[in-house]
Amino acid sequence: MHYNLIKKASRAYLEEISNRINQMPLVYECINLVQDTSFKINNKVLDVAKSIWDKGLTVGKIPAKYNLDIPPKPHDIADNKKARIDWSRRKKAICEYNASLNSQRILFAKVFEIASTFQSYPNIHFPCQYDYRWRLYCVPQFFNYQNGDLPKALLLFTNGKQLQSNEALASLAIHGANCYGEVDKDTLTNRIEWVDKNEKQIIDTARDPHNHYEFWGSCSEPFQFLAFCFEWEAFVKFGRTSDFVTYLPCYSDCTNSGLQIFSGLLADERGAKATNLTPEEKPQDVYKEVAEEVLRLLKEQPDSQLKNMWIEYGINRYTTKKVTMCVVYGLTQFSCRKYIEEYIKENEEDGVPNPFSTDKNPREGKPKLFVATAYLSRIVWKALDNVIVSAKEAMNWLQKVSKLVAENNLPITWTTPNGAIVQMYCPVMKTKRVNTNMGEKIWRPKLNKYVSDIKKTTIQIETNKIDVSKVANSISPSFVHSLDGAILQSAICKASQNGIKNFATIHDSYGVLATDMNIMNGCVKQSFFEIFNNKNLLEDFLNEIKPQISEDNHKHIPPLPKKRNLDLSLVLQSDYFCS
Repeated sequence: MHYNLIKKASRAYLEEISNRINQMPLVYECINLVQDTSFKINNKVLDVAKSIWDKGLTVGKIPAKYNLDIPPKPHDIADNKKARIDWSRRKKAICEYNASLNSQRILFAKVFEIASTFQSYPNIHFPCQYDYRWRLYCVPQFFNYQNGDLPKALLLFTNGKQLQSNEALASLAIHGANCYGEVDKDTLTNRIEWVDKNEKQIIDTARDPHNHYEFWGSCSEPFQFLAFCFEWEAFVKFGRTSDFVTYLPCYSDCTNSGLQIFSGLLADERGAKATNLTPEEKPQDVYKEVAEEVLRLLKEQPDSQLKNMWIEYGINRYTTKKVTMCVVYGLTQFSCRKYIEEYIKENEEDGVPNPFSTDKNPREGKPKLFVATAYLSRIVWKALDNVIVSAKEAMNWLQKVSKLVAENNLPITWTTPNGAIVQMYCPVMKTKRVNTNMGEKIWRPKLNKYVSDIKKTTIQIETNKIDVSKVANSISPSFVHSLDGAILQSAICKASQNGIKNFATIHDSYGVLATDMNIMNGCVKQSFFEIFNNKNLLEDFLNEIKPQISEDNHKHIPPLPKKRNLDLSLVLQSDYFCS
């Protein structure tokens, strides 16, 4: 089967890229190195997960086997309008929840089916493609190392390496602590100590997973942590020597790469510190910083039931994590409210009671979840303005200049630091009603024959006009993603030059063997430094798109955001830039 290098690209664009192969060698080298990585199935994790699935348990975020029951109709549903409306809303909420469960079951069943099929294959490779921003994606759906906790846990590298050093053993321990989640934002030393303190439970879990659900079943990444338990127990059983050969992918994640990139773009000291671009004794947590600002603003609000309920429920880094993570990707206040609601629902699935009223679980005298999240989202929005300053300056500038290009009815086109051309095309879409022959044939008495059952459906059609509003909303995430794609390409190529051959990459998360983790992290930091140091990428972007702006609009080009005074070489000394 043929796959293009770039997903959903036009023929003209692909031809232009093929003519520039010599101008972007890192782009091609990176994707070939990632595709060349060989995997095998982690049979121990697969056996445990399938056993849990077959028993219908919900351990490790496996979805429930049975749907929720639809509530019985009220006895006075025909005459009581309020009872009828309340029952209809609750029924709809439960049906939507059951539909979500069915989707999750289909996904898990597909993962088990594919993993079981490839159990006997010692060398599994995942073909990859870039999207138009030059971000790397696995082509196979459902089962790949980019697709959630269980698929990642079901994969081991085929070619392992000896640990060789205490440093590599520490990296393995840090990965295990990160997967568990209790100390994943603590110092590296404390993460290693956590594994030492819990080693007995880790080994017991590996030897008898089904009797230790309470330890591993509800942690942050349960099946990846289970895979770590099996690896650690094998190391102990081997005799705790550095000759132990490890096959487990260990991941290091960048601290909010979007904010890191904006901090690098503007040499912003405050943003750099908040996202661990600078060396600190303890890892900084921008999500926690936003949460603390939210709590401060919340306490300043007039007394109300909503204020008291939110303070009692608690505001922490997880409340604001997804919101803060997405702010550099064109977050809207509507999305802000939605993400807070998702946080509450995820907590509820993990056993934390939802204090607010929902259609599925109405609570008399309690405010609706929608009202509660709308109330908090306004406070979170203000907190984001107070904490994330320089990033929003750059975002606003990008939106303004991209609008000037879009008003000229041209796609936004720029070149990444690795020489790859990005073309962001956001056409206005129009709807069209069409007739389709779907379903069974029906009898037409007047015609005295069966004819096709013609039904109308609506389709979206691209026009030749650029959607200016969509361009403004898309430019910030597209520009940031093109840069984190460039960082990944450079880092993978540097790592290969330093002897690393196994890669499991997820944009700003780098999976390698424990033996290679420190080298990989060093390559990521070096790549970040080289891309941003002594450069003004926003100015380069402006110089490239300026010819795409009509001359009459040149006077409307806003001044470039002011660069601060960050010494970018500090990133090379940071232990928590990518950990």
